[in-house]
Amino acid sequence: MFQRAFFIVLFGLSFNLQLLHSQSETQPAEIVLHNGVILTMDDNLTTAQAVAVRQGKIQAVGESTRILKLAGPDTLSIDLKGKTVIPGLIDTHSHVQSYAERTYGRTLTAEQTRVYPINFRTVKTKEDVLNQIRQTLRAIQAPPGEWVHFSSRGLSEIDQVKILFDQLNRWELDKAAPENPIAMSMGIPIENGYLINGRAMDILWEKHKDFIEHYGRFWVNAAGEPDGHLEPPASRLVMIEFRPRPSARDLASIYEKTLEEWSAMGVTTVATKLHSEAVEAYQLLESQGQLKVRIAYGADWLFGVPGLDEALPAHPLELGTDKVWLVSATAVGMDGSGARQCTALERNNQAAGDEGTMGLALLGAWYPQGQCHLDIEYRGGSRGGPIRGNYYKDWLFQLAEKGHRIATTHMAGDRTQELFLDILEQVDRQMPGSVEGWALDHCTLVNPEDIGRAARLGVVWSCAPKYIDSYSTIARSYGEEVARQYVVPVKSMIDAGIHVAFEMDRDSYIWGDLELLVTRKVEGKVLGAHERIDRTTALKMITRWSAEYVLKEEEMGSVEPGKWADLVVLDRNYMTIPEEEISEIQALMTLLGGTAVYLDSGFAAELQLKPETAVVATYQSLRERHTRF
Repeated sequence: MFQRAFFIVLFGLSFNLQLLHSQSETQPAEIVLHNGVILTMDDNLTTAQAVAVRQGKIQAVGESTRILKLAGPDTLSIDLKGKTVIPGLIDTHSHVQSYAERTYGRTLTAEQTRVYPINFRTVKTKEDVLNQIRQTLRAIQAPPGEWVHFSSRGLSEIDQVKILFDQLNRWELDKAAPENPIAMSMGIPIENGYLINGRAMDILWEKHKDFIEHYGRFWVNAAGEPDGHLEPPASRLVMIEFRPRPSARDLASIYEKTLEEWSAMGVTTVATKLHSEAVEAYQLLESQGQLKVRIAYGADWLFGVPGLDEALPAHPLELGTDKVWLVSATAVGMDGSGARQCTALERNNQAAGDEGTMGLALLGAWYPQGQCHLDIEYRGGSRGGPIRGNYYKDWLFQLAEKGHRIATTHMAGDRTQELFLDILEQVDRQMPGSVEGWALDHCTLVNPEDIGRAARLGVVWSCAPKYIDSYSTIARSYGEEVARQYVVPVKSMIDAGIHVAFEMDRDSYIWGDLELLVTRKVEGKVLGAHERIDRTTALKMITRWSAEYVLKEEEMGSVEPGKWADLVVLDRNYMTIPEEEISEIQALMTLLGGTAVYLDSGFAAELQLKPETAVVATYQSLRERHTRF
């Protein structure tokens, strides 16, 4: 009886949907794109000729003759002349707000950001650092008791790192700032490391002594006294409670510029972890009608503060709008990057060379096995006392109990992913199915043995092709066989049944990274050829499967009736050009919910269009603004 009733309900629902669909095709479309190659990315990977848009959604897809019948007197009808249309691109892990702050943030004064730079390029001794602190405090006339934050910039020499890590401590900082609590970044992302002075330690320990001494992590000197260097979760307390917060209005003014560049590549959605003020900035852009890319965010303020788990929203996935919505809680990073990625592998730091300014050779001495946040024994570089609790593990259990999900979280090393999956297996045994859809990001070093475990749990990966660029460094550091098996093993994941999402995790040209994913070719050499995937699968990763990652698979990811009209017109056919030319693809027009948000200037002239909602330019001209900032 139940099955019969269920069938009747389903039949009725199907009939109503068909009726609504037929009714929608009797209404005039607002936009018709016709005479093109529409790569729908639907279940059958259908190719169509035309697509109609009405009220922000796909109205119909099919042959040009049929779709053109939906055009009315006010319809914008665009003859594509054989050009290709794809669903809007979805990047599942890129720090667009950080790129904006790095590129355009210089338009903000230090008073607006309230973070003051320590220029390590000029540092030869610890006294050079202390003098910069003294000069800044005099210049800003900080009242006694006011927190002052410093960023460590330009670290590129081992001797400079020794000054920051080994010679500077709370007592040295007190010499320069006896009356103000100060916090200095350790040259790594602030969530992963702070150096604070005695005044700051007094405040922190008075409020959170039990939490810090239970969970750590803090460095101690030979006498066992905390020396002011903090790592997570202790460093998170500083970031969440005492970090300065620029205004949403100031941030919105610079965020908008970077999103224009991403829209010009054909990106319509980005997932990223955000501070609360960054969410407010994107919400402000949305309210002003200036948000040109959808933002799916992980809330990083839900991690690292005692008792905050009690404040987790009851229905987390219902928070937000169609433009800005919550997809996860995030711990920001389960380990570090470069030398700080947590690994079980034997590493030759000297052979690795220097991967960037804070790479393997530069930090390897302090982090011989990485910054292993999930490991209570912390086999990496933390020099703290005994830790009694594993905050990361406790927090993951709390997330599952509250019905939350973790995604948009940095997980680089093989040991981090192993430990993470160990905990998720424990969570799943207590709460079956609760971790399905949780995500691991990056795919820098993935132990092949962990791929099957993730598939059984229903856990997914978001993979960045950029780590293929690090193949040679990894081969020198860990051996050629490790590089071959561990670096961005997307095909092995897909073969295991995992819907792998696409991320850039850098401010680069997305079509170049898509080409790298397909060819795995660096400087003319194919690296890890057995992990190559075809271009259809790559496009599926950056559309359909990324839509699943951001929890909007019913609304985006393919060109189908009823889905959001997030569309990109390309200057060439992605499916037929040589693989080595994918990086040359240019977006000619980007629609977000049926609204033009980007138009290539040449294409706009050809169509004689200049909508008020769109940036009319070229991607290259937008990127050239970087040199002016």
